[in-house]
Amino acid sequence: MRLAVASAARIRGGVLTQEETEQLRYDDMLNHVSRNFNSDYCQITTTIDNDTCTLGLPLMKYYTTKSDAVEWLYPNGILDENATILCATNESVDEWNAVAQNLNTNDEHILKSKDTFSEVDDINGNLKKMLSQVFLNSFQKNGIPNHELILKVGDVCLITRAIKSLDIANNSRVRIVEILTYSVKVVTIGEEIERTIRIPRIPFKFRLPYGESYQMTRMQFPLRLAYAMTYNKCQSQTLIKVLLDITTPPFSHGQAYVALSRVRDSNNIVLFLHDDQLVPEPTTDTGFMPTFDNIAYQEVLQLNR
Repeated sequence: MRLAVASAARIRGGVLTQEETEQLRYDDMLNHVSRNFNSDYCQITTTIDNDTCTLGLPLMKYYTTKSDAVEWLYPNGILDENATILCATNESVDEWNAVAQNLNTNDEHILKSKDTFSEVDDINGNLKKMLSQVFLNSFQKNGIPNHELILKVGDVCLITRAIKSLDIANNSRVRIVEILTYSVKVVTIGEEIERTIRIPRIPFKFRLPYGESYQMTRMQFPLRLAYAMTYNKCQSQTLIKVLLDITTPPFSHGQAYVALSRVRDSNNIVLFLHDDQLVPEPTTDTGFMPTFDNIAYQEVLQLNR
């Protein structure tokens, strides 16, 4: 259980403080969200099918404008490596990463990859002659860095490929401290002892959309901006402060639960949503509560009992 105050209160028992009561309510809400269970803290407003419901979360604080959400996450426009934005899709992640990176006043560095054919069924080199370097550079694929990475000193990034020689795991969070010609110097985030390491360019191999025999190798830094990340990427991570974008709802079993359960303190997570996702709820401070569609496969839950 990441909610430290709630966990301690359950173990201790006895009279609870207001803070402990709030944390325990949030813990109950998480359990109810994981099962699409109707309760005071997790209200089913619409049943879409056996596994999908529209849930209302009256305990959750929220914002409906990006400016207010960004101000809560980064007061006075000051970036905080302990603050993270969680989204359902990579498109939303890219949008939020751009918003956050614009707050970084350091100079941009454009880091370009070297792209080459490898294992190509092209004995006479005809395909190689037809496809220019610019065309190769244009290929993009999930999990593969783009030809151009735009990074700044101070940016928070994810490591997109484990590097055993540096003892750095995939999806580790780091902060850039220096950008050099052949490496990027970073410090680790979230480790018990902070480390400074140099990240080199490494090879990424992937298939081109011309059949299985056409493969490309991209030499690029295994870095991706990590001011924002998807619900799936945040699994197993403990985060300090979270803005949860639910404008695009979770699209798979358990995603909402994963995203909502990353923090140790329920006061350190708020929702970002559209006005039309609010429904009247007189018990809340604003008179409205946020809603979103949530998927919880009942067959999976029954098998895990």
